[in-house]
Amino acid sequence: MSYPVAQTHSTPDTVNELSLTNHAESFVPQYLDGFETSTPLKETDPLKDLQETIIAIPEGFPSEQIPQTPSNNPILIVIILVVFLLFAFTLKKGTKFLGEMFRNLLNVKERQSIFDDTTVRETQLRAVLLSMTFIAEGFCLFMFISHLLPSISGSFGIGVCCGALIAGLYYFLQKWIYKGIGLLFTDATHTHQWIESFISINSLISIPLALSVLTMIFIPFIEHIMLIVTVVIYLISRILFIYKGFKIFYRNILDLFYFIVYLCALEITPLFWVYKSSVLIYHFVELKIQQL
Repeated sequence: MSYPVAQTHSTPDTVNELSLTNHAESFVPQYLDGFETSTPLKETDPLKDLQETIIAIPEGFPSEQIPQTPSNNPILIVIILVVFLLFAFTLKKGTKFLGEMFRNLLNVKERQSIFDDTTVRETQLRAVLLSMTFIAEGFCLFMFISHLLPSISGSFGIGVCCGALIAGLYYFLQKWIYKGIGLLFTDATHTHQWIESFISINSLISIPLALSVLTMIFIPFIEHIMLIVTVVIYLISRILFIYKGFKIFYRNILDLFYFIVYLCALEITPLFWVYKSSVLIYHFVELKIQQL
């Protein structure tokens, strides 16, 4: 009895082993004596090759200091934050006081002073508004002088502090001089109204000046335009104060002569002295900082 012959099939592993065996038999080795030595350098001495490789490493490029601007000066930013917080805290219950100051700008009627019976919060608001005026005027003064004299390269924070100090001293000097002139040419009541008007105007211009300064700090490409705006604001405030003084003191044609002398002596000439003294103070402070 015959049986069918069993057919054997090669498994995949057997096929792979056969293909690898055939491939190994056909492999022809190269580089029997090792790899050839090749280098792009002309020298073949390994020590010299290593030295030339180290010398060829790039050394980098010199660093440049980030330019100083008002927006990245820490002193100036801290001053702005402190003044803003104080203004927000004192304005909460001082809006009525602001209205009284607005009504007092051009009013020459004899009445009780708004500063005779003020509360502590209203006094704080007036102090904060005057501080804002001094800081804004100091900032504009420093920016104006730095544009005219590029040699002044001090810190913005220190420059604004010096400018605010100059503005504050100029304010109090004017206040004392106006009080003396008022007592010399008129009675105490009109002198008091004149001084009230001076305080009110200098307090109220702090708000538009502060907005202009913030615009110059955070939108620097319109800095020149905002400097002109601050000059216009200051001129308007002086015109309002001169108008108030004219209404108080003018009685006859002879008073007009005294008024012209007053304009030249107290409104025009002191501005040149402020400019000259500011330049001297900035140079002095800059020299002291360089010596530290």
